[in-house]
Amino acid sequence: MPPIMLGHVPLPSAPLYAAVAALALLALGALLRLSRTRRRQWLSGTLVAALIGARLMYIALHAEAYRVAPLEAITLWQSGYHPLGALLGAVAWTLWRLRDLPARQVRLATGALMACSAIWWGLNVWQPLVGDAPPPRLPNLTLNALDGTPTPIETLASGPPLIVVLWRSDCRACRRTLARLNDIQHDATVVTVNEGQTLLQAARYLDARNISFIHDLRDPQQRLQAYFDMPALPLTLRFDIHGRLRDYQAGEISTARLMRWLSPTT
Repeated sequence: MPPIMLGHVPLPSAPLYAAVAALALLALGALLRLSRTRRRQWLSGTLVAALIGARLMYIALHAEAYRVAPLEAITLWQSGYHPLGALLGAVAWTLWRLRDLPARQVRLATGALMACSAIWWGLNVWQPLVGDAPPPRLPNLTLNALDGTPTPIETLASGPPLIVVLWRSDCRACRRTLARLNDIQHDATVVTVNEGQTLLQAARYLDARNISFIHDLRDPQQRLQAYFDMPALPLTLRFDIHGRLRDYQAGEISTARLMRWLSPTT
């Protein structure tokens, strides 16, 4: 999902849209005519139940990825939430917490949840806060590999999937993204492009951590980063066999998303 850029910092859009839906639920909660204490308990419990339900369903649907990296299950700041799980968790909490109320109030509460879920879904489809997407194709650009070999990057999309990672060694999220890619077994073509650093900085970092991909390139003038107009790194992009951009992630990427990208069937 495209991020929202706050200056040079990429912010995931889904949590911001979820916050809008939560504010809408707060407003609709007044229609239930509950006591202030009970309304507060219902609303706070609903938000927690939605968060837990969304995370658990996403983990269940990507069980293999979380077997590979179990600690990522608790990295709540990363992507990995399923909207249906959020709705089911919120409805389950509502039915239990308001079970002693008249059926009409329970129906109103459930309807409010459905309305807020529709708001969240609509915002994610509309993406009103997100700027323009990156260019849809690889550029006509030749970069040098670490050994000095000139490599035209538009010719690298020889078979799906093609993963391109823009990185720097002084970027923590970049280091974690490279480590995840290095640890996952796959048949994809992975191209790493070091942005704006010297040959010594790039090669020393990769050698020290025994990281090597099919193509390790350098972009000292940061031309590729400028082409995709992404000031923050890492930037991870997925291309099809024709060099068309299919998906991208600005900022750190999770193992679950990487494994989905690396699957030859996606």
